[in-house]
Amino acid sequence: MRGKAATLFAALALLVAMAAPAQQTVTATGTAAILNRDTAHARDRAVENALRAAVEQVVGTMVDSESLVQNNQLLSDKIYTQTTGYIASYKIVSDKPDPDTNIYSVAVEAVVKEGSLQDDLNSMGLLMRRMKMPRVCVAIQEVGWTASTQLQQMLRDKGFLVVDTGEQFHNEQFTKEFWGMSETGQSDLLKKYGAEVVILGSAVGAAGGAVGQSGMISYQANVALKALKTDTKEVLASASGAGTAVHIGPAGLSQALKQAATVAGNDLMRQITKQWSKETSSSRVLALEIRGMSAGEAEQFAQKLRQQGRGIQEVVVRDASGGRASLSVSMQGDASDLAQEIAKVFPKMRILDKSANRLTVSK
Repeated sequence: MRGKAATLFAALALLVAMAAPAQQTVTATGTAAILNRDTAHARDRAVENALRAAVEQVVGTMVDSESLVQNNQLLSDKIYTQTTGYIASYKIVSDKPDPDTNIYSVAVEAVVKEGSLQDDLNSMGLLMRRMKMPRVCVAIQEVGWTASTQLQQMLRDKGFLVVDTGEQFHNEQFTKEFWGMSETGQSDLLKKYGAEVVILGSAVGAAGGAVGQSGMISYQANVALKALKTDTKEVLASASGAGTAVHIGPAGLSQALKQAATVAGNDLMRQITKQWSKETSSSRVLALEIRGMSAGEAEQFAQKLRQQGRGIQEVVVRDASGGRASLSVSMQGDASDLAQEIAKVFPKMRILDKSANRLTVSK
C-alpha cells in the first residue's frame, strides 16, 4: 500500500512540475540616490531597479543584442515598465546605504516568469523578426473550414504570417489528390505557395446523444496538428485538442471544433515559439548539400568549416555518394549566415539554392 501511495505521489509531483509555468532565477543589483536622508524611499527604488535589471537579464537571453538596441524604446514601454508583473517572487540578498556617495544598493535573487515574458515578447513581434518572418500555411483535413479558419485567425493574432492558398482547397479534385500525398509531397507543394512552415492536420467531430429531456444534443470534436519546416521536413511541433459543446442544432459541432482547434493551436504555437527561441538564442541544425564532391572531400570540407567557420559548432557528413554530399551543420544563424561563412572559408564555392534552413552549393 505504501508503495502504491509513493508511486501516486511521484506521479502527482511530476504532473505538477510539468504544469508549472517556465521560470528563471537570476541575481541582479539596483541602486538609487538617497535624497533628503530618506533611506527608506531610496531602498524601495533600489529594489525596483534591481527587479527591472532581473527582467532585463532574462530578456537578454531571449532577444539578440541587435534587436535589443533597435527595439529599446518598445521594450521599455511594453516590458520594463511592467516589471512587477514578470516577477514570481524575490528575496533581498544584500542592501546597504553608502553615506559617502549617498547611494543605496540592493542585490536581489528574483524568480522571473519566463513564460509570461516570452508571450509578451512574441506579441511584440520580436521573435518573428529574429526568425526573419517565416511564412506559415495551414492545411487541415476536415468537412468544412471551421478548424482551419480558427487556427489561421489564432496564428494571425499572434503575429504569424499566414500564406493564402487561394481557391485550391475549394477544388474537390485538388483536395482529393493533396490528401492522397505523403507528408513530404504535401510540404513540397505548399512550399511552392511561399510557405516555410506548414501545419498539417485533421479535424473530426460528431453528434453524441440527447441531453436528458432538454432537446439539446452533445457534440464532441478532436483536432490533431503537426508543424514542419518545408525545406528540411523537420518536425517543429505536434499537438492535439478535444472539444465538447451542447446545442439544440448542428451549430454545436462548430463550437466543439473551434474549442478543439483552440486547444491544439495554443499548444502548437507554444511549442513553435519555444523552438524558435531556442534556435535564435543558441543554435539550429541546417541542411547543407554539396554537389561535385566525393566522400573524402566532404570529410575534409567538414573539418575545415568546423575549424575556420565563425559560429560553427558542429559539421557532420550524413551521406556522400554519386558526387553529392549531405551534411548537417549546427550553428547560431540561418542558411544565409552559413552561406557567408562558406564564402569566406571556401571562396570558390557557388551558391545554387538557399532557404531558411537549407543550403545547396557546388564546387
